[in-house]
Amino acid sequence: ERPTFTGFVSIEAMVLLAAAFNIVSSVSIILVNKQIASVCGFDFIITMLFLNFLTTASLLEFLSRRSWFEVKHLPTRDRWLVAGMALLTVLLNNCSNEANSVGFYQITKLLIIPTVMSLERLQGRSISYSRGVIISILVTAIGVVIATVSDFEVNVRGSILAALSIVSTAQYQIWQGSKQHEHGVTATQITYSVAWPQSLAGCVSALIVDVLVPQLKVIVLMRPASLLDHKLSGQGDLFWIALCNLLAVMTNISVYGLIGKTSPVTYQIVGQLKTVLVVGFGYVFFDARVPLNWLLIRFSGVGVAVLGIFGYAMCKHAETKAIDKQTGKKEK
Repeated sequence: ERPTFTGFVSIEAMVLLAAAFNIVSSVSIILVNKQIASVCGFDFIITMLFLNFLTTASLLEFLSRRSWFEVKHLPTRDRWLVAGMALLTVLLNNCSNEANSVGFYQITKLLIIPTVMSLERLQGRSISYSRGVIISILVTAIGVVIATVSDFEVNVRGSILAALSIVSTAQYQIWQGSKQHEHGVTATQITYSVAWPQSLAGCVSALIVDVLVPQLKVIVLMRPASLLDHKLSGQGDLFWIALCNLLAVMTNISVYGLIGKTSPVTYQIVGQLKTVLVVGFGYVFFDARVPLNWLLIRFSGVGVAVLGIFGYAMCKHAETKAIDKQTGKKEK
């Protein structure tokens, strides 16, 4: 049987622990990635992705062998399709993080939900949205605009990478959701199913792009540096790289615990708290110093955007409850 700690700790305490774990690890990994790329000068994002994927795959392999979850794989074609999209998505996310201020990077991620809605329409999915959902998305977009116009580090390269990152993340979420539903697998099962293909694809990509032909990195607006020519500045670089991998494991563990034990609204609240913390800490540690009035505008925009996303979560939660209630009545 799957090991359990409920005999020692209450469910409420486990939820709080998972939420705290997730907030700390998710916020920290974004700041650590920024430290590695911008301060340490370790521009080999694909190598870092390979190490993160390998660490996560090893963790899930260990948990599967301990029967913490039932192993169920996607068909081979879908495994590689999702794995390839995941690799591209995380690569673009990290490139965007490196090229932009931490605040701009995190704020633009709030546009993923409206991008998902737009892509679904473009791909012919007949999905209707209530007035409340549409208004909440508009509020989010207004908040993002207010926050980003006050960012003094906005640049063309960073903006292009941010846009590509948003689109790829949205498409990855669509595929992940549709494949999960189509093949009847849980979030943990689909993550495990693509973990080793991700690691293998990351290893091959790192060898080609970071070692053999670094000039290919220009395609995604990255610096064409070679790993063989790079010299670590000291043990500090190794510390940040090791910490990044540890945080990747912590993030995955906490996500599984949080998704399984909370409602969608609670999960969204945790997500928006992370947004505020990332923007705040990003300003303190990395972002350019700006006048107080511009800083107030930025955080006002973040507040408006967070309010919009929270409104979206509330609307979707209410709609889901209404559908479940109707379904229950029909069954009776």
